[in-house]
Amino acid sequence: MGVDMPAGGAGQAYVIGLDVGGTGARGLLADATGATVARASRDRGLRAAAERPAEGGRDTGGGAADLLVELVGELLAAAGAPRADAVVLGSTGVSGLGGAPRETLPALLGRAAGARAVLFVSDALISYVGALGLAGGAVVAAGTGAVAVGTDARGGWRKVDGWGHLLGDEGGGAWIGRAGLAAALRHLDGRPGGSAALLDALNRRFGTPAELVQELYTRADRASLLARFVPDVAAAAADGDPQAAAILDRAGTLLAETALAALPPDAPRVVSYAGSLIPSVPRLREAFARRLAADGVDQPPPRGPAVDGALLLARALLRGDLPPNLAGSGLLLGRWEAGAASGE
Repeated sequence: MGVDMPAGGAGQAYVIGLDVGGTGARGLLADATGATVARASRDRGLRAAAERPAEGGRDTGGGAADLLVELVGELLAAAGAPRADAVVLGSTGVSGLGGAPRETLPALLGRAAGARAVLFVSDALISYVGALGLAGGAVVAAGTGAVAVGTDARGGWRKVDGWGHLLGDEGGGAWIGRAGLAAALRHLDGRPGGSAALLDALNRRFGTPAELVQELYTRADRASLLARFVPDVAAAAADGDPQAAAILDRAGTLLAETALAALPPDAPRVVSYAGSLIPSVPRLREAFARRLAADGVDQPPPRGPAVDGALLLARALLRGDLPPNLAGSGLLLGRWEAGAASGE
Protein backbone atom coordinates (compact mmCIF):
# COMPACT_ATOMS: atom_id res chain seq x y z
CA MET A 1 0.00 0.00 0.00
CA GLY A 2 1.24 3.49 -0.85
CA VAL A 3 -0.03 6.90 0.13
CA ASP A 4 -1.34 9.23 -2.58
CA MET A 5 0.89 12.26 -2.96
CA PRO A 6 -0.63 15.75 -2.83
CA ALA A 7 -2.45 16.37 -6.09
CA GLY A 8 -0.73 18.31 -8.82
CA GLY A 9 2.29 19.11 -6.68
CA ALA A 10 0.15 21.57 -4.73
CA GLY A 11 1.76 20.71 -1.41
CA GLN A 12 4.76 19.00 0.13
CA ALA A 13 4.43 15.46 1.46
CA TYR A 14 5.81 14.78 4.93
CA VAL A 15 6.40 11.66 6.98
CA ILE A 16 6.96 11.07 10.71
CA GLY A 17 9.01 8.39 12.44
CA LEU A 18 8.61 7.75 16.18
CA ASP A 19 10.77 5.60 18.47
CA VAL A 20 9.15 5.06 21.87
CA GLY A 21 10.45 3.23 24.92
CA GLY A 22 9.58 3.03 28.58
CA THR A 23 11.57 6.12 29.54
CA GLY A 24 11.62 8.32 26.46
CA ALA A 25 10.50 9.03 22.93
CA ARG A 26 12.16 10.37 19.79
CA GLY A 27 10.43 11.78 16.74
CA LEU A 28 11.59 12.93 13.31
CA LEU A 29 9.64 14.65 10.54
CA ALA A 30 11.03 14.56 7.01
CA ASP A 31 9.93 15.62 3.56
CA ALA A 32 9.42 13.13 0.75
CA THR A 33 13.11 13.27 -0.22
CA GLY A 34 14.10 12.08 3.24
CA ALA A 35 15.49 15.41 4.45
CA THR A 36 14.77 15.80 8.17
CA VAL A 37 13.07 19.11 8.86
CA ALA A 38 12.01 18.72 12.51
CA ARG A 39 13.02 16.77 15.63
CA ALA A 40 11.33 16.36 19.00
CA SER A 41 11.94 14.20 22.05
CA ARG A 42 10.77 13.35 25.53
CA ASP A 43 13.66 12.08 27.65
CA ARG A 44 11.65 11.78 30.83
CA GLY A 45 8.09 11.36 31.90
CA LEU A 46 6.88 8.69 29.49
CA ARG A 47 6.47 6.06 32.20
CA ALA A 48 4.67 8.55 34.45
CA ALA A 49 2.47 9.60 31.54
CA ALA A 50 1.58 5.99 30.89
CA GLU A 51 0.32 5.64 34.45
CA ARG A 52 -2.00 8.64 34.43
CA PRO A 53 -5.43 8.64 32.77
CA ALA A 54 -6.08 10.35 29.48
CA GLU A 55 -6.92 14.03 29.69
CA GLY A 56 -10.58 14.81 30.16
CA GLY A 57 -11.41 11.13 30.55
CA ARG A 58 -11.13 10.60 26.80
CA ASP A 59 -10.73 7.02 25.57
CA THR A 60 -7.39 7.61 23.89
CA GLY A 61 -5.29 4.82 25.37
CA GLY A 62 -4.00 6.73 28.38
CA GLY A 63 -1.53 9.47 29.22
CA ALA A 64 1.26 7.93 27.14
CA ALA A 65 -0.91 8.22 24.05
CA ASP A 66 -1.60 11.87 24.91
CA LEU A 67 2.15 12.45 25.13
CA LEU A 68 2.64 10.95 21.66
CA VAL A 69 -0.08 13.19 20.26
CA GLU A 70 1.78 16.16 21.77
CA LEU A 71 5.00 14.96 20.17
CA VAL A 72 3.35 14.72 16.74
CA GLY A 73 1.90 18.22 17.16
CA GLU A 74 5.30 19.57 18.14
CA LEU A 75 6.92 18.09 15.03
CA LEU A 76 4.28 19.52 12.71
CA ALA A 77 4.50 22.95 14.34
CA ALA A 78 8.29 23.02 14.19
CA ALA A 79 8.22 22.24 10.47
CA GLY A 80 5.28 24.49 9.69
CA ALA A 81 3.65 21.44 8.11
CA PRO A 82 -0.14 21.12 7.93
CA ARG A 83 0.01 17.35 8.20
CA ALA A 84 2.17 14.25 7.73
CA ASP A 85 0.99 11.78 5.11
CA ALA A 86 2.52 8.69 6.72
CA VAL A 87 3.52 7.86 10.30
CA VAL A 88 5.48 4.87 11.65
CA LEU A 89 5.61 4.25 15.40
CA GLY A 90 8.11 1.74 16.74
CA SER A 91 7.80 0.60 20.33
CA THR A 92 8.24 -2.32 22.66
CA GLY A 93 4.49 -2.73 22.18
CA VAL A 94 1.63 -2.42 24.57
CA SER A 95 3.86 -2.74 27.63
CA GLY A 96 6.16 -0.02 26.34
CA LEU A 97 3.23 2.37 26.13
CA GLY A 98 1.74 1.68 29.51
CA GLY A 99 -1.10 -0.40 28.16
CA ALA A 100 -2.20 1.95 25.38
CA PRO A 101 -4.26 -0.34 23.11
CA ARG A 102 -2.61 -1.22 19.83
CA GLU A 103 -6.04 -1.20 18.17
CA THR A 104 -6.70 2.48 18.94
CA LEU A 105 -3.25 4.05 19.03
CA PRO A 106 -2.54 4.05 15.26
CA ALA A 107 -5.88 5.75 14.55
CA LEU A 108 -5.24 8.29 17.28
CA LEU A 109 -1.84 9.19 15.84
CA GLY A 110 -3.22 9.20 12.31
CA ARG A 111 -5.86 11.74 13.19
CA ALA A 112 -3.38 13.86 15.16
CA ALA A 113 -1.01 13.97 12.19
CA GLY A 114 -3.71 14.29 9.52
CA ALA A 115 -2.13 11.17 8.04
CA ARG A 116 -3.42 8.78 5.42
CA ALA A 117 -1.65 5.73 6.89
CA VAL A 118 0.00 4.70 10.16
CA LEU A 119 2.02 1.63 11.05
CA PHE A 120 2.67 0.51 14.63
CA VAL A 121 5.66 -1.86 14.63
CA SER A 122 8.04 -3.55 17.05
CA ASP A 123 11.06 -1.58 18.20
CA ALA A 124 13.13 -4.52 16.93
CA LEU A 125 12.03 -3.70 13.38
CA ILE A 126 12.91 0.00 13.50
CA SER A 127 16.23 -0.94 15.12
CA TYR A 128 16.89 -3.28 12.19
CA VAL A 129 16.00 -0.69 9.54
CA GLY A 130 17.96 2.01 11.35
CA ALA A 131 21.06 -0.18 11.30
CA LEU A 132 20.84 -1.90 7.88
CA GLY A 133 18.14 -0.03 5.97
CA LEU A 134 15.81 -2.17 3.87
CA ALA A 135 18.52 -4.64 2.81
CA GLY A 136 18.83 -8.22 4.02
CA GLY A 137 20.87 -9.43 6.96
CA ALA A 138 20.45 -9.49 10.73
CA VAL A 139 20.62 -6.94 13.52
CA VAL A 140 20.84 -7.61 17.25
CA ALA A 141 19.43 -4.84 19.43
CA ALA A 142 21.04 -4.88 22.88
CA GLY A 143 20.36 -2.59 25.79
CA THR A 144 18.73 -3.77 28.99
CA GLY A 145 17.42 -6.72 26.96
CA ALA A 146 18.48 -8.39 23.72
CA VAL A 147 16.62 -9.36 20.56
CA ALA A 148 17.66 -9.98 16.96
CA VAL A 149 15.76 -9.66 13.70
CA GLY A 150 16.85 -11.06 10.35
CA THR A 151 15.40 -10.99 6.86
CA ASP A 152 16.37 -12.09 3.37
CA ALA A 153 14.55 -8.97 2.02
CA ARG A 154 12.29 -11.25 -0.03
CA GLY A 155 9.70 -12.06 2.63
CA GLY A 156 11.61 -14.36 4.96
CA TRP A 157 11.88 -13.15 8.55
CA ARG A 158 13.33 -14.43 11.81
CA LYS A 159 13.10 -13.00 15.33
CA VAL A 160 15.38 -14.50 17.99
CA ASP A 161 15.37 -14.05 21.77
CA GLY A 162 13.65 -11.01 23.29
CA TRP A 163 12.18 -13.39 25.89
CA GLY A 164 12.78 -11.08 28.83
CA HIS A 165 15.31 -11.11 31.64
CA LEU A 166 13.91 -14.20 33.37
CA LEU A 167 14.00 -16.56 30.39
CA GLY A 168 16.22 -14.94 27.78
CA ASP A 169 17.70 -11.61 26.63
CA GLU A 170 21.04 -13.40 26.77
CA GLY A 171 24.03 -11.09 26.69
CA GLY A 172 21.93 -8.00 27.35
CA GLY A 173 22.41 -5.51 30.14
CA ALA A 174 20.19 -7.30 32.66
CA TRP A 175 21.93 -10.60 31.88
CA ILE A 176 25.36 -9.02 32.48
CA GLY A 177 24.20 -7.33 35.67
CA ARG A 178 22.74 -10.52 37.06
CA ALA A 179 25.90 -12.48 36.22
CA GLY A 180 28.08 -9.84 37.86
CA LEU A 181 25.98 -9.66 40.99
CA ALA A 182 25.91 -13.45 41.23
CA ALA A 183 29.74 -13.50 41.08
CA ALA A 184 29.83 -10.90 43.85
CA LEU A 185 27.59 -13.02 46.06
CA ARG A 186 29.60 -16.16 45.33
CA HIS A 187 32.66 -14.38 46.69
CA LEU A 188 30.74 -13.32 49.79
CA ASP A 189 29.66 -16.94 50.34
CA GLY A 190 33.13 -18.34 49.70
CA ARG A 191 31.97 -20.33 46.68
CA PRO A 192 34.10 -20.88 43.55
CA GLY A 193 33.82 -18.34 40.76
CA GLY A 194 33.39 -15.34 43.03
CA SER A 195 34.77 -11.85 42.54
CA ALA A 196 35.99 -9.57 45.33
CA ALA A 197 36.08 -6.63 42.92
CA LEU A 198 32.44 -7.13 41.99
CA LEU A 199 31.43 -7.49 45.64
CA ASP A 200 33.09 -4.15 46.36
CA ALA A 201 31.22 -2.65 43.40
CA LEU A 202 27.93 -4.10 44.66
CA ASN A 203 28.46 -2.48 48.05
CA ARG A 204 29.28 0.89 46.49
CA ARG A 205 26.29 0.93 44.19
CA PHE A 206 23.55 -0.80 46.18
CA GLY A 207 24.66 -0.78 49.83
CA THR A 208 24.82 -4.22 51.41
CA PRO A 209 23.82 -7.42 49.59
CA ALA A 210 20.78 -7.60 51.87
CA GLU A 211 19.73 -4.11 50.77
CA LEU A 212 20.16 -5.09 47.13
CA VAL A 213 17.99 -8.18 47.54
CA GLN A 214 15.32 -6.17 49.35
CA GLU A 215 15.23 -3.59 46.56
CA LEU A 216 15.42 -6.08 43.71
CA TYR A 217 12.56 -8.30 44.77
CA THR A 218 10.18 -5.46 45.54
CA ARG A 219 10.54 -3.56 42.26
CA ALA A 220 8.66 -4.00 39.02
CA ASP A 221 11.61 -2.80 36.89
CA ARG A 222 14.02 -5.52 38.01
CA ALA A 223 15.68 -5.75 34.61
CA SER A 224 16.61 -2.07 34.68
CA LEU A 225 18.00 -2.43 38.19
CA LEU A 226 20.16 -5.38 37.14
CA ALA A 227 21.42 -3.48 34.08
CA ARG A 228 22.64 -0.64 36.29
CA PHE A 229 25.52 -2.96 37.28
CA VAL A 230 26.93 -3.16 33.73
CA PRO A 231 29.37 -0.22 34.15
CA ASP A 232 30.72 -1.85 37.30
CA VAL A 233 31.30 -5.15 35.50
CA ALA A 234 33.02 -3.28 32.64
CA ALA A 235 35.23 -1.33 35.06
CA ALA A 236 36.23 -4.47 36.95
CA ALA A 237 37.09 -6.22 33.68
CA ALA A 238 39.22 -3.25 32.59
CA ASP A 239 41.06 -3.50 35.92
CA GLY A 240 41.87 -7.15 35.26
CA ASP A 241 39.19 -9.01 37.22
CA PRO A 242 38.94 -12.44 35.52
CA GLN A 243 35.31 -13.09 36.46
CA ALA A 244 34.13 -9.74 35.08
CA ALA A 245 36.16 -10.27 31.90
CA ALA A 246 34.64 -13.72 31.41
CA ILE A 247 31.12 -12.31 31.82
CA LEU A 248 31.68 -9.69 29.11
CA ASP A 249 33.32 -12.20 26.78
CA ARG A 250 30.38 -14.55 27.20
CA ALA A 251 27.87 -11.73 26.70
CA GLY A 252 29.47 -10.67 23.42
CA THR A 253 29.53 -14.26 22.20
CA LEU A 254 25.87 -14.80 23.13
CA LEU A 255 24.79 -11.61 21.32
CA ALA A 256 26.68 -12.70 18.19
CA GLU A 257 25.07 -16.15 18.32
CA THR A 258 21.63 -14.55 18.68
CA ALA A 259 22.29 -12.46 15.57
CA LEU A 260 23.57 -15.46 13.61
CA ALA A 261 20.49 -17.47 14.53
CA ALA A 262 18.32 -14.67 13.13
CA LEU A 263 19.82 -14.93 9.63
CA PRO A 264 17.37 -16.71 7.27
CA PRO A 265 19.04 -19.37 5.11
CA ASP A 266 19.23 -17.25 1.96
CA ALA A 267 19.87 -13.90 3.64
CA PRO A 268 23.08 -11.97 2.98
CA ARG A 269 25.75 -12.85 5.54
CA VAL A 270 25.63 -9.40 7.11
CA VAL A 271 25.20 -8.61 10.81
CA SER A 272 25.02 -5.24 12.54
CA TYR A 273 23.83 -4.05 15.92
CA ALA A 274 21.57 -1.48 17.55
CA GLY A 275 21.12 -0.14 21.05
CA SER A 276 23.52 1.29 23.59
CA LEU A 277 25.22 -1.80 25.00
CA ILE A 278 27.59 -3.04 22.29
CA PRO A 279 29.20 0.31 21.42
CA SER A 280 29.59 1.31 25.09
CA VAL A 281 31.49 -1.78 26.36
CA PRO A 282 34.71 -2.31 24.35
CA ARG A 283 35.51 -5.80 25.64
CA LEU A 284 32.01 -7.03 24.88
CA ARG A 285 32.16 -5.44 21.43
CA GLU A 286 35.45 -7.21 20.70
CA ALA A 287 34.02 -10.59 21.73
CA PHE A 288 30.95 -9.92 19.59
CA ALA A 289 33.06 -9.07 16.54
CA ARG A 290 35.39 -12.01 17.12
CA ARG A 291 32.52 -14.52 17.16
CA LEU A 292 31.00 -13.07 13.99
CA ALA A 293 34.37 -13.07 12.23
CA ALA A 294 34.73 -16.75 13.05
CA ASP A 295 31.51 -17.34 11.11
CA GLY A 296 32.69 -15.25 8.17
CA VAL A 297 29.95 -12.62 8.18
CA ASP A 298 30.30 -8.97 7.16
CA GLN A 299 29.97 -6.53 10.07
CA PRO A 300 29.01 -3.05 8.86
CA PRO A 301 28.55 -0.42 11.56
CA PRO A 302 24.94 0.67 12.09
CA ARG A 303 23.77 3.33 9.67
CA GLY A 304 21.76 5.15 12.31
CA PRO A 305 19.54 4.81 15.38
CA ALA A 306 16.10 3.26 15.62
CA VAL A 307 14.25 6.53 15.06
CA ASP A 308 15.97 6.78 11.65
CA GLY A 309 14.60 3.32 10.92
CA ALA A 310 11.08 4.48 11.79
CA LEU A 311 11.48 7.42 9.44
CA LEU A 312 12.81 5.22 6.63
CA LEU A 313 9.83 2.88 7.04
CA ALA A 314 7.48 5.87 6.93
CA ARG A 315 9.02 6.89 3.59
CA ALA A 316 8.59 3.33 2.33
CA LEU A 317 4.95 3.43 3.46
CA LEU A 318 4.51 6.67 1.55
CA ARG A 319 5.97 5.11 -1.61
CA GLY A 320 4.24 1.76 -1.24
CA ASP A 321 7.41 -0.34 -1.04
CA LEU A 322 7.45 -1.68 2.51
CA PRO A 323 9.56 -4.80 3.12
CA PRO A 324 7.89 -7.93 1.72
CA ASN A 325 5.67 -10.02 4.02
CA LEU A 326 5.83 -7.54 6.87
CA ALA A 327 2.41 -8.76 7.98
CA GLY A 328 3.82 -12.27 8.39
CA SER A 329 6.94 -11.19 10.25
CA GLY A 330 5.35 -10.89 13.68
CA LEU A 331 6.78 -7.36 13.89
CA LEU A 332 3.68 -5.48 12.74
CA LEU A 333 1.62 -4.56 15.81
CA GLY A 334 -1.07 -2.37 14.29
CA ARG A 335 -2.14 -0.54 11.15
CA TRP A 336 -4.52 2.27 10.29
CA GLU A 337 -5.61 3.85 7.02
CA ALA A 338 -7.78 6.93 6.75
CA GLY A 339 -11.25 5.96 5.59
CA ALA A 340 -10.61 2.22 5.75
CA ALA A 341 -13.07 1.59 8.57
CA SER A 342 -14.82 4.82 9.37
CA GLY A 343 -15.46 6.44 6.01
CA GLU A 344 -13.14 9.36 6.77
